[in-house]
Amino acid sequence: MDKLKVAVIGTGNMGRNHMRNYFEMPRVNLVAICDVNRKAGEQLALKYGCLFYEDYHKMFNEQQIDAVSIAVPTFLHHQVASDVLMKKVHVLLEKPIAVNLEEARDIITKAKEQGVKLMIGHIERFNPAVQRVKELIDTGRFGKIISLNIKRVGGLPPQLKQANVVIDLAIHDIDISNYLFGDLPEKIYGYKSKNLLQEQEDSANILLQYKRGCSFIEVNWVTPVKIRNMDITGTKAFARLDFIHQKITLYENCYLNEGLDSSYKDFGEFVSKFSLTDKIEIGVNAKEPLQCELEEFINCIVEDREPIVSGEDGYKALEVALKF
Repeated sequence: MDKLKVAVIGTGNMGRNHMRNYFEMPRVNLVAICDVNRKAGEQLALKYGCLFYEDYHKMFNEQQIDAVSIAVPTFLHHQVASDVLMKKVHVLLEKPIAVNLEEARDIITKAKEQGVKLMIGHIERFNPAVQRVKELIDTGRFGKIISLNIKRVGGLPPQLKQANVVIDLAIHDIDISNYLFGDLPEKIYGYKSKNLLQEQEDSANILLQYKRGCSFIEVNWVTPVKIRNMDITGTKAFARLDFIHQKITLYENCYLNEGLDSSYKDFGEFVSKFSLTDKIEIGVNAKEPLQCELEEFINCIVEDREPIVSGEDGYKALEVALKF
């Protein structure tokens, strides 16, 4: 089959990673990149053997392009995505989908009207460790999920965006919580604060109450060490997931899994058996999440199906993030 002709608009940190992955994909031809930074853009175009444009309108006028990754600042998402979609080009739009729900809904509507794919770049959905935990939850390994406890903290990012820590960082974990519970939260509580920054909140604590359990999310740009962990507590097991190293450690108690109605000689026997916990390192086929994400984007175009993370998923995550 012919290679898909792909372009990247926005060549910052994330955009450069999109370029690298597309360049390495056998079914993709990275045709062009676009950015307002001519010097950096021309260097990247030379590195990856593609064309550079400062104006994406000119890029579309001169090149035949099938699909585009948009990795521009969030406040530009609506304008750029709208322009690209009206060209009937498939779009992978970095998270969050937009700055507000009105713009998000308009992007989704335009994609449907033009009959093209719209995928939102919630990259942690494609983390192999998250996918493995989802499998364990769906097969009943945890029993009933009581809570998720997610910590995503670290220092100030090298390039501050025009979005607070909830929209920029916590939205990852809002989407993951929706995904793992398979639902939207019924109640939302939260507190955000300004500590090192004056122009936007750099710390937040969020509690999402679902029908089946709760998710507590802690995010900040204040902690001097980068931590990306999630604890999953269920009635049958507990696990700690390390997003960065893609590791899952599971703790199970086989006696507890038999149920509390089992007969025991006395309370001492019950306590001794309850304390016998198995520690298991769950196998994960480690892979770069962005590579998995971009492969899904290309596959959904080739196979003519909806992407795993749709525009509606991006809308739902943003809707929660904007409620406090």
